[in-house]
Amino acid sequence: MSKKLQLFSVLMIASVLTSLIPQSSADEGFDTIFTDGRLVGINIESDQTYSDSWPIKENEWYSVIMECESCTGTISIDGTIIETSSNDLTGMAEEDGIVELSIESTLNELIGLSIVHNVTESFDSLRPSPSQQTDYIESKICTESDYCQNYSRGNLNSIPNGELTSPAFISGVIDTGQSEFFAIEVFDGDTLELSLFHSTSDITVEVFFQNTSSELLMNGSLSINGKMIANEQLQPMLWHFDDNGRAIVKVHSSSVNTVWSLQSTVFKSQDIISFSNLITEEVYGHNQKTILVETKQSERINLITPLENLTINCYQLLDGNWVVSENLNLLSDIKSSVYPYPDVEVVKLEITGSSFYVRISAEDFSDISQGFEAPSLSPIFKETDNSSWPTIGLEGSAVNGQFTLPIFDYSDVYKFEITGWEDSIHFVKFTVEGDVSDCEIELIEKNQKTWENRETKVRTLSSGKIEVALEVERGTHFFRVSVIDPSIYNHSWGDDVISKNYTISTYYELVDEGEEPWFPPDDNAKKWGEIARWFMGLLFLVPAVIVFLMYRKKNQFAISLLEKKRRLIWLKSKLDSGTTTPKEGRKFLRRALDSISTLDWEEACQIWGDYDLEYRTSGVALVAWKLDERISENKGSWPIIVGINILQGNWELAALRLDAPQGEAWKVASVHPKFLASGEEVFLDSMVEGNMTFITVELEGSSKSVDIEINGRVDGEPYAARIPSTLWRQELDSEE
Repeated sequence: MSKKLQLFSVLMIASVLTSLIPQSSADEGFDTIFTDGRLVGINIESDQTYSDSWPIKENEWYSVIMECESCTGTISIDGTIIETSSNDLTGMAEEDGIVELSIESTLNELIGLSIVHNVTESFDSLRPSPSQQTDYIESKICTESDYCQNYSRGNLNSIPNGELTSPAFISGVIDTGQSEFFAIEVFDGDTLELSLFHSTSDITVEVFFQNTSSELLMNGSLSINGKMIANEQLQPMLWHFDDNGRAIVKVHSSSVNTVWSLQSTVFKSQDIISFSNLITEEVYGHNQKTILVETKQSERINLITPLENLTINCYQLLDGNWVVSENLNLLSDIKSSVYPYPDVEVVKLEITGSSFYVRISAEDFSDISQGFEAPSLSPIFKETDNSSWPTIGLEGSAVNGQFTLPIFDYSDVYKFEITGWEDSIHFVKFTVEGDVSDCEIELIEKNQKTWENRETKVRTLSSGKIEVALEVERGTHFFRVSVIDPSIYNHSWGDDVISKNYTISTYYELVDEGEEPWFPPDDNAKKWGEIARWFMGLLFLVPAVIVFLMYRKKNQFAISLLEKKRRLIWLKSKLDSGTTTPKEGRKFLRRALDSISTLDWEEACQIWGDYDLEYRTSGVALVAWKLDERISENKGSWPIIVGINILQGNWELAALRLDAPQGEAWKVASVHPKFLASGEEVFLDSMVEGNMTFITVELEGSSKSVDIEINGRVDGEPYAARIPSTLWRQELDSEE
């Protein structure tokens, strides 16, 4: 066969295959408006005709709702005009063909569109009993609420993507005036959101919950009395489930030939989340969510929500027990704060609501920005560790302090250090300005031998500020700012009381007197000091030599692996032949994982053989391999290898998430190298650009597949990457 004939044959086959693919084509050159990947409108001029077309099969329905002032739409099938209308075009194809939609207008106007096509009548007309088997409708699953919601859009509705016939929607037609039912699988903690996007007539949507033995009609419903306006969306309804089972959705209309489309999302529960280094976080949730916040000394937790009347219960971990702190009633866009009790390091926030969004941030309220609150009194004994008293520099710029009234802070004591020759004269002056009309300051000179107050001076407001000056000896002394009468503030811990801010300025004058002390070094001290420096220097080199030898050994082993390659197939053959035990296989695998990090990424991947999953972004590369399950340390678990290569940026709080897209959630039974693991997550912590990590993970659970995702903060910004393909425990053919 000639080359020209071969090329012609390939083109003919490609043309035939292309003609078999369902397609929808629309006129180009129009100003079209899309929302979340869905055509919702066109700008048309009076001399234009907008057209669209799509293939349709016998008994399939189509529906076009238009919103305009002076437009006319026409539906034709294979060139035969079926109907013409100015608002609603709905019908069923009697045979296979091509639907052609054309829209004209006598005005220049924006036409709203809501289009559903290729809808089939496939739902049950009778509600199944709890014990009756039925097929489940695939619904959009949202495991992390903030992936599916964005309050910058002005609401907490789930964000569907694609046309009304895409997987984000469930569409159907009621052609006999009866009810239709379909089932969605739900689990304990799930929240189902339904929203009506398209209906050609009156419609009511209700939800029943069924387990294996009982049925319950859930509160709330979606309802509309007539045809929906194009792009009108009813306020979504939310149903929460406290048991495993199924949601039976009932769609009813008193009118025949009602074409409808519902947006459906199942939000998975995420009962507890924790923040260890809180800066600012956005929290979305449904029904109930518990947030654990690790707090720092002199740090308050700020909460704000754009919603109305959101209640948050607050608890603090005190001496190993959760103590009720307060109940916060958040009003729209008004900040509320939680002040941890002394020595409390963890605060628990319980948020309850059908759907909620809260911005949580941490704010430092320490005095003079040194990370801790100034004590109210000076240390009683000289031996007391005074590192928790903020230090004021005598020759620096002005510093800011505050009385944090919500925590009963009415007095701040600062220390200052005087150094110099023994006979020098030290003169210090402090000036306090700000909200200090009811305050006083006290300058305390300590006797450095007895620790008694050698001299004190107290001053109050004069000419809008408070000043005090004193000549002091060298050593440690203290300066106190306090409210004269704190009894005027009658409030409880954490109440919303405005803090009092002030500024401290210092002036220091030094007069050197006497002779500077100096002692010549001893000859023996010089001799033995030099010997000690050489000896200690050589000792410091020993760890470097050991690290070099270990690295060289690992590198040589890795190079030997690289020469052989495809080690997973080799390891399986060794297990099959019985020449290698599972324990020996695990030992080899762990040694290989520790060694191949000395190689380049591509070389390291070649060692294991063809990978089962691979994904690469500009910032990170991910690969995964399935292992022979005989090598598992935990019986019945599923071992896999995951490789991570940081291509760009520096990661913090990095975590590898092994998500079960269907069925029971995975649990990480073991991981090597020894990273911290909890539930379905492995915490990798910090990784810098160029890091390459290979880990083995053993997963426990009954799910048939796993989705692999890495998330964290890259250069201070939230970042996540998810392998789009699913890793199956067994091949699909074998499952079926």
